[in-house]
Amino acid sequence: MKTNENSSYYLDRMEAYWKKYRRMLKSSYRVLPRYVDASEIETIAEETKAEFEMLLGQLPYIGDKNMLTWNLVGTAMGLAFFRALERRGLTVETIGKVINEIYIDVFTSMPWFVKRFLRWYIFSRYRQKKLRAFAVESKLKEYPGNWVMEYVAGDGVNFDFGYNCTQCAILMFFQKMGAEKYVPYLCATDYGASRGVGTGLQRTMTLALGGECCDFRFKKNGPVRSGLPLDDLPEYRNRKS
Repeated sequence: MKTNENSSYYLDRMEAYWKKYRRMLKSSYRVLPRYVDASEIETIAEETKAEFEMLLGQLPYIGDKNMLTWNLVGTAMGLAFFRALERRGLTVETIGKVINEIYIDVFTSMPWFVKRFLRWYIFSRYRQKKLRAFAVESKLKEYPGNWVMEYVAGDGVNFDFGYNCTQCAILMFFQKMGAEKYVPYLCATDYGASRGVGTGLQRTMTLALGGECCDFRFKKNGPVRSGLPLDDLPEYRNRKS
């Protein structure tokens, strides 16, 4: 097991990460005026970038070729954004609503051909092969801050493929930062992304809500429920105290 955390790995890529997530910032400019004064938006973006850089130094190193690195980095940006909103007095529930509206805006505003490509890629044999390999490697627990999961082959009827995540890098990072209260709302953004791209996400439990795993199941072009309100989700109704 590799326990050293290479903080410079993320910091060295700071500008590349920020550029990649600029699309989400554009969506935030459309959503935020419903919740904060428009004059605050540029300052929020500046605070988010400064906080994001600080958080990158706290991220666990999970390898150079980890297929989920972008997910982990993206949630560090999310936490930076949440902290900027906290300073404006927004509640956890309101911040959760904001981030879900931003995700919906990001994925609905994508060009149709981009969404079509993403849908094709997610269900492609190439990505399925990568996901299977990642699941096998994750069980070795080479990096303690990484995900651990099991690949689940589709049943040919209800879902095309899935995976059971028994350790979540995002949840562990947010727990480390004392911000685990936001994770159920981050999990809910998966539904907005899935609806936008057409990946038919279904899930009955999450680690963030006390489940034994996060049981992701995907069916191409399948129906997807709304991510909010949380108490409408099976994973929330199945939560463990």
